[in-house]
Amino acid sequence: MTIEKFIINNINKKGSIDVGKFIQLCQFENYGYYIRNNPIGVKNDFITSPEISQMFGEILGIFIVNYWEKKIKSNFNLVELGPGKGTLLKDLLRTASKNQKFLNALNITLVEKNKPLVQFQKNSLNLENINWREKFNVQNKNIPSIIYSNEFFDCFPVRQFYKKEKWYEKLIQYKNSEKTFTFTSQKVEDNKILKDLEKFDHVKVAEISESRIKYFNLICKFIKKNKGVFITIDYGYKNPPNNLSLQTIYNHQKSHLFENIGNQDITAHVNFDELINLAYANNLQIDLFCTQKDFLLTCGIKERKNNLQNNKSKETIKKLNLEYERLVNKSQMGEIFKVLVVSCF
Repeated sequence: MTIEKFIINNINKKGSIDVGKFIQLCQFENYGYYIRNNPIGVKNDFITSPEISQMFGEILGIFIVNYWEKKIKSNFNLVELGPGKGTLLKDLLRTASKNQKFLNALNITLVEKNKPLVQFQKNSLNLENINWREKFNVQNKNIPSIIYSNEFFDCFPVRQFYKKEKWYEKLIQYKNSEKTFTFTSQKVEDNKILKDLEKFDHVKVAEISESRIKYFNLICKFIKKNKGVFITIDYGYKNPPNNLSLQTIYNHQKSHLFENIGNQDITAHVNFDELINLAYANNLQIDLFCTQKDFLLTCGIKERKNNLQNNKSKETIKKLNLEYERLVNKSQMGEIFKVLVVSCF
């Protein structure tokens, strides 16, 4: 059974499903997009910061090694959520290679449910001391952890709401006679959801991800109990925008939610204010919240670029400048991407 047919059957049984359920079925159920595809890269659907430039992983590596030296200085878990092709980890470890004590102290866990990507990581990384997990599960829970992710939480399904005097939720139906998916809406009656929507009253639209909240809360509780730090980098906002952010990408081009079902990337901007409040609720410390531009510049990406350009050809210098601009320029990734660091020691 195809993903599309599977979704149609689900809708026919219930009459309609919410947008979050639709995304969940497209991306994660049975042979969904994130389970069976390798979506990352120039020849696929999207490209992430580690694939754009080695400088991104190197700068994150510098930050992590410095954090370890200041806060841990002992055995620890290094955990990446959604490691993709393993590029970020490779760049990070190459940077850390100058600190043998750091390398001797780490236990690596990669959380990845995509089997083709797991195999790609195993072939690419060629390291013996890595544990792979489909779900967040760290083998050694008696030592601190440094957990990090890049473009991880934007992939979680979101439900969509809008307000016209009252709050309504967007739902999806399937018209069997026309063989088309369509949007419909339903007034929100659930008091808990209405309470959650109050913070969006001034913008009159909202995207809520229950699974994202649950996952981030799981990480927070783990850190609180076992000590450590969580660094997450993603595109998103602190103050809710007055527009819905859900987008679909197929072969690097924007597409429609009802196109390429089960074969395209579906993401939504991360509500960092929500994550920060969850961290506070778990009595964690907010060590840093800033734009990707400020993070990379503060940690030395400009100096790293200059070093890489030394004695290089004009073509290499131009390439490095383009990569640098894409990562830090306000009109590209520099402003829309945020960095959040929460910890407990």
